Amino acid sequence: MNFTERVKKIEEMLNEDWFEMLETNEEEYEEWRGRLEDHAEQVIGHYDNETGVDMDAVDKLLQLNDEFPLLYGEDTVRLYIALIEARSEDKSVYDRYIDYLAAIGDAEHEEFLRFHTLVEAGRLDEARQLAPVMPKRLGLED
Repeated sequence: MNFTERVKKIEEMLNEDWFEMLETNEEEYEEWRGRLEDHAEQVIGHYDNETGVDMDAVDKLLQLNDEFPLLYGEDTVRLYIALIEARSEDKSVYDRYIDYLAAIGDAEHEEFLRFHTLVEAGRLDEARQLAPVMPKRLGLED
């Protein structure tokens, strides 16, 4: 399966009645969750190895990840950065990235507030240049 196919598979799995599984058959849920995590690991491997990955599929994966976190840290940041580069004029992508950074970091951090202010002011070119280094500036990576 390529990147887009894996994203579709993740979406299909998340549309299954997994919550009922969790409540009624924990063993079945754990098996389902394991398969879902395998797909998430594979999709990142495909992202790293494929050229011309469909940005709509990246966007869909990030939206799914907001609902049911499977990807964390560096993987999620890389996908957001790719989406920002591809859709540099789409303020909603920056807003979602801000939400993600606030969830994993300190929303009161000076660098976070600076980045947020740039996006709110519509200075997206400046925000695009800062986006890749935000995790480091927030002390989330070395």
